[in-house]
Amino acid sequence: MIKLVVLMAAAAMAIAAGGATAPGDWHTVHTNEIARWKAEHCAKDGVVVDRAARSVTFLVEATGVSEVDPVEFFVIGPLSDRAYESFAVSAASPSAIAAALESVGVPRGLPVDHSRSRFWPQGEGVKISMRAMNEKDAMALKDVLDDSRAAEEGAVLERPVVATLGARDASGAPVADTNMPCAVFALYGHAPSLLQLDGAFDQSGVYGRFRAKRRHSQGDLFEMTVTCGGAPRMEEKVVEIAKGMDLAPVLADLRVRAAQSALYARLSFAPDVPLSEAVRAAQALSMVDGAGVRMNGAAPGQFFFRAFLPDPAWRRREGRIFQPFEVHVSADGSRKFVHVEEDYSGAGIDPVLKPHEKTFSAWSELSTLVSGARADKVDVLFLFAPPATPMRELTPVLGALSPRISTFYIFENP
Repeated sequence: MIKLVVLMAAAAMAIAAGGATAPGDWHTVHTNEIARWKAEHCAKDGVVVDRAARSVTFLVEATGVSEVDPVEFFVIGPLSDRAYESFAVSAASPSAIAAALESVGVPRGLPVDHSRSRFWPQGEGVKISMRAMNEKDAMALKDVLDDSRAAEEGAVLERPVVATLGARDASGAPVADTNMPCAVFALYGHAPSLLQLDGAFDQSGVYGRFRAKRRHSQGDLFEMTVTCGGAPRMEEKVVEIAKGMDLAPVLADLRVRAAQSALYARLSFAPDVPLSEAVRAAQALSMVDGAGVRMNGAAPGQFFFRAFLPDPAWRRREGRIFQPFEVHVSADGSRKFVHVEEDYSGAGIDPVLKPHEKTFSAWSELSTLVSGARADKVDVLFLFAPPATPMRELTPVLGALSPRISTFYIFENP
């Protein structure tokens, strides 16, 4: 609600200033100039490809956002309704830009996907440059956008931009071509966006962080060039942890790899690794996540590493924002499913919590128990088990409940 009010206020200010007026009413300003540029460059689809330089160039029009307007998208496609929160609108479609990037050797990466615990956009790094029409000097991303948190959180605008080439539909076409916000380059973790900043950026967490360095007139034309240079630097690594393993060499290896490449890592435990060791390994890896290493997603049949790092306060049902499903595993191997019903029918603002417990034997029974709880919006499960529980006793819950349950947290029970 707060964000909606802010957006409405920003849109109102833009109207008063003569900038982008409202969602959905963007119209190309310099139609003739864009047509002339396409003809001069033999670029019918609006994109110029230079295979020798491994670059693509296309035109964008400034939306007219000012230095005080929050910018959530650096570039959107021509069908987008988000001009009021974007720096520029491309004359070319997202699909034309994606195809051009692939033609110069940029591989498709992996877009963010919170349901799969992929919080980092994954792909090869590219360089972005901008040149105003009729000017010789090119500008880097940091010359066009201001990052209010660069000093505290790092100069992300100076890093290579990640080219995932965006989420695809069933036909293989970029989702950004037709689905709002039709993002070519979103400034937060957005799956359809072709280009992304190199960071795990939640939309609400970075809202207001990026703004235009200066206001350009609505329709000001820029050539935007995306260049992919050098050998591929992206590396994927499954970090395999055995029982009793010394973690120091593991962390040292990750640091070396991260210094040489854009490293995306996932965690995998041997079946006999006890929960207590899994927790220690996750704690160790949390120290390198974001410090060169990008912990991204889960290995097949494994938990995302942060599943082992829940907030201890979540043990108390009172005070939770909502009530996830619970599974309790005992030392003797017995299992119990708990659905905590929230009853708001009484006096006061806090609900009465009514736990409904059901013992079960096989993990395959869980799907029916979850369905029977009639809590369709709950997609989180808390798993409680003794520290000595081997991972082979816990990982079957993934096959039993995924993708119905997308987020798991595991607590050590004394």
